[in-house]
Amino acid sequence: MSQVNDKNPVLEHDKHDLHLTINEKRYDWHQQYITGAEVRELGNISDEEELFLAIKRPWEDELVKDDNKIDLARPGLEHFFSKKHNEEKLVSIHVNDIERKISRGKHAVSEIKNVGEVPASHELEEVIDGKLSPLDDTAIVLIKGSEQFFSHVRDGSSS
Repeated sequence: MSQVNDKNPVLEHDKHDLHLTINEKRYDWHQQYITGAEVRELGNISDEEELFLAIKRPWEDELVKDDNKIDLARPGLEHFFSKKHNEEKLVSIHVNDIERKISRGKHAVSEIKNVGEVPASHELEEVIDGKLSPLDDTAIVLIKGSEQFFSHVRDGSSS
């Protein structure tokens, strides 16, 4: 056990464990940094799986290699997840308050309409920061899970 004294002060991040999640399970770590290899060992993730650091939307999740170092002392809790190479991980989204499954990643609005059984002629809107934001039919949406969409008949008014 480390003792605090004038010759060998204990750094703040050595005093307390830092927290992270791996595949939705919480772990404690005793150092500021953790490598991809250490995350794999801690979470019992095989080499057959890719390791990712979940990044808040609108940014894509970060692929973590074994020699990458991740700073666990940054604000917030770091979330790691794994998936088999080339495996499409399905996540839940809600379209018109009905849960639907779709793969993580970028999808055209038309794909989201199809998954949500929304007529192509309807307008699709996404809830972003508590507000409805209309989506252009040609737009691409980054899906990470838990997104909410609502559809309605297009407004036919003209100027």
